[in-house]
Amino acid sequence: MASDLAWPALRDCLHTYATLTGAAVDTWHDGLELRVPRASLRVQKQESSLTVSGRRAAWLPPTPRVPLPVPEKAEEVWRTAAALTGLMEAGLPLPGPALETLLAALEHESWLIATLACDLLNRTGVPGVPEFVRAHGLTPAVPGSGSTGGNGTFTEVWEARISVDEYALFEATHPGYAVQMVELGHMILAHAPFLPDAVLDVGSGPGLPTVMLAEIFPDAHIDAVEPSPAAFPHLLRNTSGHAVTAHRTGITDFSGRRDYPVTVSVGASHHMDTRMFLRGLKEHTAPGGLVIVADEMIAPFSSDAERAQAVIDHHFAYIDEALAHVPVAELPPVEQRRLLALLDKDRRTPALLPALLEETRRDREFPTTAHGGPWQRVRFCVLELEALVAGVDYDVERKTWVENFLTLARDEGLEPVAHRRVHATVGGRDLDAGTHVVALRNPIPAPETSRTL
Repeated sequence: MASDLAWPALRDCLHTYATLTGAAVDTWHDGLELRVPRASLRVQKQESSLTVSGRRAAWLPPTPRVPLPVPEKAEEVWRTAAALTGLMEAGLPLPGPALETLLAALEHESWLIATLACDLLNRTGVPGVPEFVRAHGLTPAVPGSGSTGGNGTFTEVWEARISVDEYALFEATHPGYAVQMVELGHMILAHAPFLPDAVLDVGSGPGLPTVMLAEIFPDAHIDAVEPSPAAFPHLLRNTSGHAVTAHRTGITDFSGRRDYPVTVSVGASHHMDTRMFLRGLKEHTAPGGLVIVADEMIAPFSSDAERAQAVIDHHFAYIDEALAHVPVAELPPVEQRRLLALLDKDRRTPALLPALLEETRRDREFPTTAHGGPWQRVRFCVLELEALVAGVDYDVERKTWVENFLTLARDEGLEPVAHRRVHATVGGRDLDAGTHVVALRNPIPAPETSRTL
């Protein structure tokens, strides 16, 4: 179908039509979808034409609803998380008492609260590290994990490119890590059919987000699916004491129930083929149930070179934020060298990144004495650089942009119901690069109908 109108003008006309007819409308950079009860119409821009397609659907217009109440057993965690995220939204500077409260919160028994406090402190110029990270960071890795954690050798299993044992220890210093879990919790309360008694957690990794999920929904039993032989022992250790059953398998091979009211995945979608990942989530979610994906998304791209640059810009934004306030002089000498290499702006071109990674990965023994400087933040940024170099290779890591992710979700029969960028890396739009949380509905199939001619 050809059009005499330029695409932006035609898109505006279709938006106006949607308003006049009361249709819901979702847009992305080269297409849109109009939806009315039981039907949808999609318009997709091609190089010199438009493709128009329609389908019947089991979609109904969203109706206003009162959010579900927070679980009684988790009221204190929810209340504290709300106070901390409120401080984030209020901006800087923080009042003096708030700073003292945040420093104390680093030792909170809740990993969600301690990680939120760590993130907020770093924004104020205090590069804190949660106590549970400091406590775990100087202990051996899990017995039987095939790794030694404290003596400088590490299992390279996740895509053979990421040091899983260090990731298990230091990921809590990742900017925006706990905020995504708070938003995920709010989306469950806003859109789930009821407070979940069971949740499927896909791609749990070493288990930090799984623990946070268990803290905010303590009445739900969580089935955690993780195929990595290096990550799995950490997942078992970290989730002990919570209502979590860990399954060492991938989502495409998981043989569990097919009717979870809520299925979630945090930081895992970019490690898998996106279509197969979404298909697996849908397969295990009850009709009418909720699927929530929290993950990093990059800026839109149209070539391999654009994608590589988008990956580089995105990851270095996290690295720069994590290291912005680390006092170099207080670090052990080897971490000082590592920090200065990571901050060297002249070495951030694609051709120089492998050499930078090789340098920063050397001498990875853990400090054997207490140091005042937050060396764990430096070590996290080595992991971020590992992810960056792996991410440039699309066969290893499948990071995409959020509009494309939503399009793929629709193609797999999942209906978007909510989206929010909870932590920005590049760009000022909600659809630009950063940490995103997306809520999807597994629609209830339309009833079978028959007609006699």
